[in-house]
Amino acid sequence: MTIKQLLIIYYSETGNTVRMAEKIAQGAKRANITVMMKRVEDCKLNDLVEADGIVIGSPTYFSNVAWQVKKLIDESITLYRENRRLRDKVGGCFTSAGTQRDGEECLKMLERAFGFHHKLRMVPGIIRASGDSTEDVSKMCQEYGMRIAENILSK
Repeated sequence: MTIKQLLIIYYSETGNTVRMAEKIAQGAKRANITVMMKRVEDCKLNDLVEADGIVIGSPTYFSNVAWQVKKLIDESITLYRENRRLRDKVGGCFTSAGTQRDGEECLKMLERAFGFHHKLRMVPGIIRASGDSTEDVSKMCQEYGMRIAENILSK
């Protein structure tokens, strides 16, 4: 039996998004899969290809993703053109946002890129909005990591 691998990619300026990524990783590790975390600046396209599941996180800026995340998405067009190399992987996304509404718009962009275009099997994303308690965010992220892992293992 091969060990399944989850890649968590994130951009974080203030630390909120990286803390979410760490909690998602904690949750996924409970399901006995390998988790690799990478800052988006350090992620290579081949990292996406090698993973069984991909979760990407960004802070929300004006209802959209950070430009660093958008750059990776734009570069991933080569994988799309190469017989849609990410098709049928498990996908997820998360954001840290000022408001729920802005976070929802950011997630739509991520889900459109990875779910609609790359054809990942997306697990609906999660949002940390201003005012959410640290405990609630931690629990939500760990549960999300477990859901992602369960989807990878059932594939």
